[in-house]
Amino acid sequence: MTSTLILAGRLGMLLGLVSAILPFSLVAADSSNASKPPNVLLIMTDDQGWGDLHCHANDSINTPVLDQLSHESVRLQRFFVSPVCAPTRAALLTGRYPGRCGVAGVSERLEVMRGDEETMAEVFANAGYRTGCFGKWHNGAQYPNHPLGQGFEEFYGFCGGHWNLYDDPILEFNGKAIETKGYITDLITDAALSFIDEAGERPFLCYVPYNAPHGPFQISQQWFSKYSDGILSAKTAAVYAMVENIDANIGRLLSKLQQRQLSDDTIVVFLTDNGPNGPRYNGGMRGAKGSVHEGGVRVPCFIRWPGQLQAKDCQQIAAHIDLLPTLAELAGIDWKPAHPLDGRSLVRLLKDGSDESFADRVLITSRPDKANLDQLGRAAARDQRFRLTIEKGKTQLFDMQTDPGQATDISKQHPEIVDRLSAAIDRHHRQVQPIITAPRPIPVGYEEVPSVFLPAVEAHSSGEIGFANGNGWAHDWLSNWTRPTDSVSFDVQFHQPGNYEIIVHANASVAGTQVTASIDDRSTTGALALTSHQRVVRPDLDTDSQPRLMMEFDRKSLGTIEVADTSQVKTLKLTADAESTFHLDLGGVTLVRTESESAKPMHLFVLAGQSNMAGRGKMGDEDRQPFPNVMMLNKAGQWVPAIAPVHFDKSVAGVGLGRTFAIQYAKANPDVTVGLIPCAVGGSPISAWQPGGYHSSTKTHPYDDAAKRIELAKQSGAVKGILWHQGESDSNDDAAKIYKPKLQDTLERLRTLSGGDVPILIGGLGQFAERPWNEARKKIDAAHRELAQEMPHTGYVPSDGLTANSDLVHFNTASLKEFGRRYFSAFQSLTQ
Repeated sequence: MTSTLILAGRLGMLLGLVSAILPFSLVAADSSNASKPPNVLLIMTDDQGWGDLHCHANDSINTPVLDQLSHESVRLQRFFVSPVCAPTRAALLTGRYPGRCGVAGVSERLEVMRGDEETMAEVFANAGYRTGCFGKWHNGAQYPNHPLGQGFEEFYGFCGGHWNLYDDPILEFNGKAIETKGYITDLITDAALSFIDEAGERPFLCYVPYNAPHGPFQISQQWFSKYSDGILSAKTAAVYAMVENIDANIGRLLSKLQQRQLSDDTIVVFLTDNGPNGPRYNGGMRGAKGSVHEGGVRVPCFIRWPGQLQAKDCQQIAAHIDLLPTLAELAGIDWKPAHPLDGRSLVRLLKDGSDESFADRVLITSRPDKANLDQLGRAAARDQRFRLTIEKGKTQLFDMQTDPGQATDISKQHPEIVDRLSAAIDRHHRQVQPIITAPRPIPVGYEEVPSVFLPAVEAHSSGEIGFANGNGWAHDWLSNWTRPTDSVSFDVQFHQPGNYEIIVHANASVAGTQVTASIDDRSTTGALALTSHQRVVRPDLDTDSQPRLMMEFDRKSLGTIEVADTSQVKTLKLTADAESTFHLDLGGVTLVRTESESAKPMHLFVLAGQSNMAGRGKMGDEDRQPFPNVMMLNKAGQWVPAIAPVHFDKSVAGVGLGRTFAIQYAKANPDVTVGLIPCAVGGSPISAWQPGGYHSSTKTHPYDDAAKRIELAKQSGAVKGILWHQGESDSNDDAAKIYKPKLQDTLERLRTLSGGDVPILIGGLGQFAERPWNEARKKIDAAHRELAQEMPHTGYVPSDGLTANSDLVHFNTASLKEFGRRYFSAFQSLTQ
């Protein structure tokens, strides 16, 4: 739970456009059986161990969907991943060991995959596939490490290692923070289902990395009570409940394929990212999550393709690094990897049950020590029979055929095997050591991403400053900042010169605490207000573990610093001081590239009213493409490229009319920057647009909130117009009688706030044949037309001929865009 979620704008748009027009560089995987490239549904769960399935002899858990999927699939019985989350994800996406991708841990930027890695999404997008990622990314939050910069056209989820609240979480959709309603696993599934529903002629790669059953251990009582029987620990009961919920959601995905008659045309892959996150049933294997032993890295992997792959067990070793080359070959993609792969295609193994070329194969597992990355850390090598492990300098060898539980070290009896496998580990370490020890600056200043959040967990601190939860994992923050001699710093690589606004997300115990930000010899200082945000215990079902703390943060702009030289990594340093003893908590810093004094002037437009102004149109790829010089004020109060949805009043916000209006205005006025101020609130009656008015369903104060946003926006430019569309909520007898004077009062107040006689445009209500107007709606429409005649500099925008969504309340996407063009035409007529 945090108010400091600052997310990049829409990224990687060009990838989507290019892949949409490229011809398929594909050949049919089996010309006798397949007439078009197969879809790929790649599902991975988080911290679900090999034993967390009923079909793996665990009678304590119920997983009917995954059990059936296993029955229908090729089952890779000796399938291995990395000991922890982020390295597995990097290897899965690239076909390369995580160390080669720069990934050596799970936090403090050790989880960030290098931007120049070629991912599965890029391979499939370049072959004509639609690509979507839904869930936990955990390989970098800032562009180009963000999923939208790594080949995915669509992203819904979060980028960190975990999320604090699973009910009604604030997630990211295509670079924008959105409020949601529901349980996180269900929401991720909903987004993936929508992606599949939008499937056209292009095949799709749908990557669904669920974040459960990773902690926090939060699940509704409905699921939890089934396992909370007094025998299982609370944590294990929660995990099993979370897994059963995942199982049901995977059932929804598979049912969707069946409903759309896509089952036979879709390769379904299921795996998990490491061993179980705690001691529980795991098939008698040694180790759990984090371990380089078998139990830490052996996971289920099922691959189903009806009619193409026959269900069977495969006993030869395979790994996460193999899935990219395997899926590419199954899809018939003619592809030359940009970087050497460690993985190998498993197609022959999947088809025949064995592959003789795998006989001498050795798989490497590495778990670097984040405090000593230049040293080996923990590691293992696994061939078809043996596992060699190195922990704290101690080498052990186990015969996995005769001793699957790794009870007996046989290293002294087989020195030649120890030498061979140790040499493989040493060779791998020497190759990746320069990569994982290289600097990891935070990338800032890409043209598509004017705003970048630097979380506290990616900072360096001095003195007594430390992490509030002690571990520095995602959502932790820096605390105990009490001395002027202490400091916090970030390593930043600026990719474009310019003026950068420094916004700190911090809470201060003393009003007026001075925080100074410096880059090179330039600095800026701001005074923090006294904040009373308290530490909150995260609501976990695991009652035996140390509770995790959460905190919300206020935001304060310290001013701007000009960065001219981008050739070297810079240090952003923060110091603090106060007249008395102070205590500071820091959640992070946002850097916003701002326009210089010589930049184009900004023309602002207020978008006010209710849901048809907020927009409920279905979004397509073109709606997520930035348009030059068209910006919007996001929920965090930052100017970011205007992409759909512009509004954030409700999670269902979609395409609206404001962005189309802005694009038309920008085309007609190329020497200005257009700034949209989204203020509309779905369902809000005119009473909510009076000072102090409250809208209960969204828990907002529409007029008061709009006033604040307009004042904030005016710091960047001048308001040139107000676009209004509202009245549906007042289309009843009582409200319609008093509607006109209230609307006039509202519009006059908005005009005063905006700074003078700015033009006002009032849009007509929807005229849908399927839903004839009642008398009240006719009065509302009359009020709109009359005010457009009576108020100076005010125009009416007709809605004749526009059509509705199926709800017969909201205009559909095409009509909203046409409405936006009509608003612009009306604006031109009014201003000319």
